[in-house]
Amino acid sequence: MYLKNLGIKNIGPIEELSIEFPFHEDGEPKPIIFVGENGAGKTILLSQIVDGLYEIGSILFDDIGVNSGLSRAYYKISGGLNLKLGESKGFSILSFQDFEGKIIEYVDAINCESNLDFKKLINDFSLNTLASKEVTQIQSVNSWKEKLKNEWLNNNHIYQSAYRYEEPFWKNEDYNTDLRFKNKIKYSNNLYKEIEIISSMEVNKSYLLDLALDFINNKTEIDTKNWNNINNIIQKIKQKQNIRFAIGKRNNKNSRIAIVNTNIYGTAVDTLLSSIDNLSLGELILLNLFVNIIRHSDNQPKEANELQGIVIIDEIDAHLHTNLQNKVLPELIKMFPKIQFIITTHSPLFILGLEKELGENNIELRNMPTGEIITSERFSEFEKAYKVLNDTKKFEDDLNVKIIESKKPIVFVEGDYDIRYIKKACELFDKEELLTRITFIDADGYQNLNNIWNHKSNLFKAIDEKMLLLYDCDTKVTDGKRDKILKRIIPYRSENYFDKGIENLFSVDTITKAIDFKPAFVDIIEEYKQTIRGETVVIPKKYTVNSDEKGNLCNWLCENGTIEDFKNFKIIFEIFDEFLDG
Repeated sequence: MYLKNLGIKNIGPIEELSIEFPFHEDGEPKPIIFVGENGAGKTILLSQIVDGLYEIGSILFDDIGVNSGLSRAYYKISGGLNLKLGESKGFSILSFQDFEGKIIEYVDAINCESNLDFKKLINDFSLNTLASKEVTQIQSVNSWKEKLKNEWLNNNHIYQSAYRYEEPFWKNEDYNTDLRFKNKIKYSNNLYKEIEIISSMEVNKSYLLDLALDFINNKTEIDTKNWNNINNIIQKIKQKQNIRFAIGKRNNKNSRIAIVNTNIYGTAVDTLLSSIDNLSLGELILLNLFVNIIRHSDNQPKEANELQGIVIIDEIDAHLHTNLQNKVLPELIKMFPKIQFIITTHSPLFILGLEKELGENNIELRNMPTGEIITSERFSEFEKAYKVLNDTKKFEDDLNVKIIESKKPIVFVEGDYDIRYIKKACELFDKEELLTRITFIDADGYQNLNNIWNHKSNLFKAIDEKMLLLYDCDTKVTDGKRDKILKRIIPYRSENYFDKGIENLFSVDTITKAIDFKPAFVDIIEEYKQTIRGETVVIPKKYTVNSDEKGNLCNWLCENGTIEDFKNFKIIFEIFDEFLDG
C-alpha cells in the first residue's frame, strides 16, 4: 500500500495543502522530504498520515490502537483543537492505493459543509463525512479484506517519530520504562507489529539473535535473504564491507549480538565489537530504523530492494553525526527503492547527500506549510548553513568577482586536479592555444556547480561570457543548456580501473604504471566470491585512488604522462569545441 494523495485545509499552521506523492514511471515511489521552520506543520502533516494508518489497520486487525472504555481511542485527537487559529472548519483527507490498485480513503473533518471542498484538493475523493473520521469500508467481498490483511502482514506501515530513542546499555534497568514487546500467545486476527515505533532496541536484539540462530541452524531462503539484508545495513553504517553480525559469548552481560571482521569468504577472523550495545547512539538509531523495515517484512523471503510499504520518519537527522546524515543515511535509503519514504528534516547535509546518492530528479523536496516544491538551495536551513560555512557569502562574492573580472568564456570544474590534468592534456596534444581562450575556475565540488546552474540573480545576464559546467563522470546529473550556461558530464569509461572522478579517463595500462611506481597511489580490493541464494557470484577486483595520495598521483601523471596516457582526454576537447563554437 502506498499513499497517493493528501489534502489538508485549516489544520494547525496549514491553510491549504494538496500533494500528489511522487512515483517513477515503473511505479516505484520517490522519497519525499518535508522541510520548514519549527511550527511549519511538518509533524502535523505526518500525524494525519499515521492516523490514517491506524484507522485502516484497526479495521483489519484486533491489536491496532488502544481501547478507551468499550471503544477504541483515536491515535490523533479530533475536533476544533486541530483547527488553524481563527477558523471554524477544516479537514484532512488521504487517498491510499493497495498493491492490487484498490483505493482506500481517509477523512478527518471538522464542521465541513460539503465534500466539494475535499474534491478541490483530491479531485476524485469520494467519502462524504463532514464532521468526524471515516475510512473506506473494506469489505470481505471478493476477499479484498483478506488480501489487504495479507499485504499488511508482509509489508511495512511504520512511523518512527521525532521522540524515538534507544536506551543506552549503561542505564540502570530500574529507570527504564516497561518493555512494550513481550512473548505473547499469538491470535489469528492480530498484526503483531507496531505502527508507531518509539524504541525498538530490545525487540530488535531478540530478532537479530533469532535470525542468527535460524541462519546457522536452518538456512532457509527467508533466513538467508534477511541475514544478508541486516548485514548490508551494518556494513553501510560502519562503512566497512568485510564485517557481519555474529553470536557473541554467552557470558556477555549486555547483548549477545556481536559484530565481527571477516575474510573474503565471510568467515569471522576477529571481533570488531563484542556487542551492538557498543555502537554509538547515532549508529544504534540508524541500525534500528532500518532493521525495523526488515523485521516488518519478515514473513516472506525478499531482498532489500524488493521490500514494499510506507515508512514515515520525523526529523530523520535527529542524533546523527554529519557523516551519518550526509553519506550513510542516503546509502541506507537507496537500499529500499520500493519503500515509500515520507520524511521530515532540518538537515541540509542529509538532503545534499540524498541528492548525490539518488540524483536530484529522484527525490522530491517540499517546503512547509505551503507544500511548494523547492530545490535544496532554496531550503532555508541550507541557506543558513551555507552562509556560516562560507563566511557570510564569501564564497559567492569571490565567485562573482571572478566571473565579472573574466574577459573569456569560463569553465567551472569540480576540483583543482581536474584543471591540472586538462592543462597537461592540452600541453601533450598541442592545444595550449585553447588555454588562452578560456578561464578555469575550481568550483570546489559538484554541488557548487549545481549552485551556479540554479543561480537566480541577474548577474549572469549582465555579463557576455559563456560558462561551461564540467562534471565528473560519477555525478548524477544530466546534460543541459540554459542561456549562456552549458552543463556537460565527462562520459564514463567502463573499461578503466576507476569508477569515479576525472581519473576514470586513465587507461588500465596507465594506472598499472602508476601502481608499479608507487603502490600507495591506489587502494585495491581483490576479486572474491560470494554465495547468494545458493549461487556463487564473483565480485570483481576494485580500484580506488587513495584519498591521501590523490595529489601525489596527479603530480606523477602530470610529470610522466604521455600522449598515450592522456588519449581519453580528447573527449574533453570535443566538449570545449562544442562550448566555444556553439
